[in-house]
Amino acid sequence: MAFPHDFNSLVFSSELVFTVIAVIFCFLIYFKTRESYDLTKYGGIRHFRDAFLFFGLSYLVRFLFGILMISSITFDFFLPRGMFVPLFILPMGYFSTIGILYLIFSSIWKRFNRNNLLIAGHSMALLLSVISFVTMSHLILLYLQCVLLVIAIVLGFVMARWKKKLSQIKFLYLLVAVL
Repeated sequence: MAFPHDFNSLVFSSELVFTVIAVIFCFLIYFKTRESYDLTKYGGIRHFRDAFLFFGLSYLVRFLFGILMISSITFDFFLPRGMFVPLFILPMGYFSTIGILYLIFSSIWKRFNRNNLLIAGHSMALLLSVISFVTMSHLILLYLQCVLLVIAIVLGFVMARWKKKLSQIKFLYLLVAVL
């Protein structure tokens, strides 16, 4: 079977492997922090856990998209990219954006009403996803998410210094930014 000339199987395979690893680590973080939250009922841990749940869901949608793309190439069936790519951008954008926002929430949750914070966060994530969907541009979403990640990292550092303690959460924020 001949692959399209713009298809690079090595790059695609490595992206799928990376996505599987990211899904595994996100869900591991989510499940391994369960006991900490159950013991303390600390709101910051709850939001931190939820962030990785949403990151895991985002990478899971990305994995499913990759499987669909490789299947269409392998089994030689037409997949109208104009229709399917935006349908996957919407949930990936929503889940990854709300994941970033939950990282921010884990730093600021004491200063805001929880319900208002969640409503605002989910509304913002939905709005950014819809903007990306309507403009058919994942780059707009990527740029906006980068801004949110910088805010999350800065808040993580500022809040830790303000509390006069350094924690491992800064390291995890940096890893999320790299992913």
